[in-house]
Amino acid sequence: MNERSPHAAYTVRDTPPAAGERGPRPAAAADPGPRGAKAPGRRVRALATSRLLGWLVVAVCLALWQAATSGGLATSPVFPPLSDVLTAWWHGARDGTLPHALLATLSVTLAGYAIAAVGGVLLGVLMGRIRVAHGLLEPLIELIRPIPITALVPLLVLLIGIGDQLKIFAVCLAAAFPVILNTFAGIRSVSRTLRETGLTFGLSGPRAMWEIDIRHALPQIFTGLRTALAMSLIIAVFSEMISGNTGIGFQILTSQQTLDVTALYTQVFTLAAVGYLINLLFLLVEGVVLPWRPGSPRRGTS
Repeated sequence: MNERSPHAAYTVRDTPPAAGERGPRPAAAADPGPRGAKAPGRRVRALATSRLLGWLVVAVCLALWQAATSGGLATSPVFPPLSDVLTAWWHGARDGTLPHALLATLSVTLAGYAIAAVGGVLLGVLMGRIRVAHGLLEPLIELIRPIPITALVPLLVLLIGIGDQLKIFAVCLAAAFPVILNTFAGIRSVSRTLRETGLTFGLSGPRAMWEIDIRHALPQIFTGLRTALAMSLIIAVFSEMISGNTGIGFQILTSQQTLDVTALYTQVFTLAAVGYLINLLFLLVEGVVLPWRPGSPRRGTS
């Protein structure tokens, strides 16, 4: 005897089917409707995952700031109207004060970052491939790495002196550690099977190092380079506050000492915009070098 359950999509048998007899057929799938029916949902998801929604949040926050200060809801002297900040920023950009300070900061940032990037990748590859090098360098790196750069800068002032060399050295020292550690981890993640396969195809020496080890570790190397880039800008600004007479960091310290709150907001906003643009530029370069990496701009458009 056969029964049909009201909750089942096919016929339920009390006894199994006989030999050679076909089993119950599944119920026909529901018609999914036209292919374009889910298009609005895809558009909503794409909008939610894009940067457009994030910029909309930023715009709303800035609008609330302006409304609160101009409408009298926020009258604190440390909270100037956004319109005053933008006006001060425009004046600083036109008279050259802001671009000159920004150029000084970026020159220190990029100089220290370049040295840290090249040296960090070389040390990371060396430690990852040669056990003796790892044994010699790992204790020294792990002893220096936990020390805050804020504690080292006063000591560096005594050892190196006040000037650009101090700022560049401080940036290089702070930015080198993420590059070294990520490069080391990427090189160590290369399996023996992968290296033996390379030997089978005639890859050895420097060519095997490039084609197998470094190319395999590139995603982690770029992760370390991206972290070091943001850290370089932070340390450059901090070192300008400690020992400098130019740069955005020096201007921020001067504005704080003279209670020029509007100029202080202008300089901080400039740093935020420059940091965002530098990170965006780095991601574009990463997308060209690593187009297969998840989240790559080129992969997203393919």
